[in-house]
Amino acid sequence: MSTSQSLSAQCEDILASIKEFEKTDQTDRAQRLRLVQSLNKLTHRLKEPKEAIFDHFTNFVETCNLRGLLELRVPENIPREGSISAKELAGKVKADEALIVRLMRIVTVTGIFDMVGPDEYAHTPFSLAYLDGHEVDFFKLMCDEILVNTSRLPEYFREVGGKDTTSMTSNPFSWGNNQDGKTFFEIISQDPRRIKQFDIAMSTQDFVLPVLGMYPFGSELANVPDKETRPLIVDIGGGRGQSLLQIKNEWPQLQGKFIIQDRPMVLDSFGELPGIEKMAHDFFTPQPVKHAHAYYIRRCFHNWTDAHCLKILQQTVPAMAPDSRVLIGEMVVPEYGSERPGGVEDMAPYWMDHAMFTFGGRERTETDWKKLFASAGLKLVKIWRSQAGSQTILEARLVA
Repeated sequence: MSTSQSLSAQCEDILASIKEFEKTDQTDRAQRLRLVQSLNKLTHRLKEPKEAIFDHFTNFVETCNLRGLLELRVPENIPREGSISAKELAGKVKADEALIVRLMRIVTVTGIFDMVGPDEYAHTPFSLAYLDGHEVDFFKLMCDEILVNTSRLPEYFREVGGKDTTSMTSNPFSWGNNQDGKTFFEIISQDPRRIKQFDIAMSTQDFVLPVLGMYPFGSELANVPDKETRPLIVDIGGGRGQSLLQIKNEWPQLQGKFIIQDRPMVLDSFGELPGIEKMAHDFFTPQPVKHAHAYYIRRCFHNWTDAHCLKILQQTVPAMAPDSRVLIGEMVVPEYGSERPGGVEDMAPYWMDHAMFTFGGRERTETDWKKLFASAGLKLVKIWRSQAGSQTILEARLVA
């Protein structure tokens, strides 16, 4: 949408798009997000640039107040139907009434909760998401472990300089926790509350980050040779098997051996999975499964530096057959002029890269991925993209 277009013409275009959207079943995520971004662009044009600076304060305070309300268990003490007064709510959560009033002000103005009378509150669909959605666990983790440290970036840069993070043990997170020399996982594992919060957040992320809708496992692996003697898929660092279970459920006709690999403590945390072999394996050591058709690694690489990711690939490549493929499920950060699936500018890779920066990982561009694969003797053959968003599966093969 051109900024040279008049505001009224821009509004008319948006209105026409909304009317078209209303004619559909309104389940097209890409179409819905395009409308949201069109409205955001219109709002951006209407803002006075200097006044827009204060929007950051609104976003920051809204986030902080909301995290505090979640800690006080305010959302679950507001009735799903009807409303509740600040006084009654304060009694339920054992907090000062004045505190409840102050925390709720901005989150009612921004529409997360509804104020239906003087200091009287009710739920909205947006506040109910903090009760019913899996995303809330990740929100808490981001606030408690990431933002608490990256809010101190000016101080960090004054002390260490303007350096990118290329170390798992010396970064804003280890610095912010006064434990330079330790990794993110070593630090949070010292506190049962922190490690439990991390485990919950990671397990619930599997509900909101897609496995399917990108790589067509059913057709790509349907007619591969030697399925009786060669494993079909090895899910490296596969957690509790959520990816392989979804793949098997989506394509029940797929024949061949499915193997899930992870640390023994992870594999011991769940029972047997139908049609899936469990195998203890550290992906920084040589891959024991030879000549699998697909070595699948989902949402692991962004946790690690380039040096660590190269080592993972270097442990995998010697096990590959000439026709094996490596499938990496990760976001791809858009570059200038690159494809935006569904015509949508997805913000997730940017805030996720901010999180990864905190403890040494990173989200990567297509150029970054090509360099990483090439350094391991692989070539990127295709990026299988989602319909809307930056989640992809990158397919790499051995260099001929």
